[in-house]
Amino acid sequence: MRNFILSSLVLGFLAAPGVASADEVRDRTQAIQLCRAEVASQAGVDIAQARFDQVRVRPHAVRVDIDLWRNGSLQNVRCEVSRGGEQLTVASITPTLTTATASIR
Repeated sequence: MRNFILSSLVLGFLAAPGVASADEVRDRTQAIQLCRAEVASQAGVDIAQARFDQVRVRPHAVRVDIDLWRNGSLQNVRCEVSRGGEQLTVASITPTLTTATASIR
């Protein structure tokens, strides 16, 4: 009986890290959408050009990597999103994005 209880506890601890909570899944999904929209807006491109690459969820932040395609070239962009409050907010985007503007002189 004792071995059964200990085995159950060990198995429970090993299985727990692989299970994502509903909040984590929701935060990950919202962070991806938020980052794609913000990166596209800052770069002055259509949202289809800001493609999701990968995501890492941490206790107080979500890190989203975006592949930004513009002018035929690829730029890797990292978006940090703060979590833990009622709503997610973009904390930083690296590198800083600027829209291309043409000026006539």
